[in-house]
Amino acid sequence: MKPIIVPTVFVFDRLALEERLELYESLTDRVQLDVADEEFSVQPSLGVGVMIGQPSSLKRDAHLMVNEPIEWLEACKDEAIEMVVGQIETMSSQQEFVDQAKEWGLKVGLAVDLETEVKELEWEVTKRVDQILIMAVRAGKEQQQFDGRALEKVQWLRDKGFEKEVCVDGGVNEATIKKCVRAGADILAVGSALWKANNVEEQFNKLNRLAGGK
Repeated sequence: MKPIIVPTVFVFDRLALEERLELYESLTDRVQLDVADEEFSVQPSLGVGVMIGQPSSLKRDAHLMVNEPIEWLEACKDEAIEMVVGQIETMSSQQEFVDQAKEWGLKVGLAVDLETEVKELEWEVTKRVDQILIMAVRAGKEQQQFDGRALEKVQWLRDKGFEKEVCVDGGVNEATIKKCVRAGADILAVGSALWKANNVEEQFNKLNRLAGGK
């Protein structure tokens, strides 16, 4: 598939959530909701229930940077979330997380934080997921500097034969996006490099061009 830009939403109040979703509804059909608890962020985001419960016409991926993300799968199903991606560092079982998500008809992904070795992914489970998300910064905080170790992880996945979506999240901007695509990423999760732009639509289109997308 051609690389695509997926805007991320990491917010701390409901008004910001509403405004960010409204902004992206005019640009694209897919967004990633980033939810972080105290395990991942000094300043946690809005809670999972609030984030996934906000109405939107967008297809929504939920990136759960929370303790035991499996506990939120049913709520994601009930709120018609398209895909649920959980951080492997805070789940008791990668297999149980994936099995439960698939049982409820959810697309499912596993996320690897910056300091986590990609080999911590259980390969037999990994082969069954729809997406692997690679953090290029520490999970749970925006506006950090991109770390090139993420590219090595992406390349490892592709060399290993993983053919589904590989997402790079964190620090994706004009200077790093082509590197991500060359390494094998096809989903580019973009946060502050998009919503902080003077003209968000122009920036979205520019990033798409740089990624080789539509």
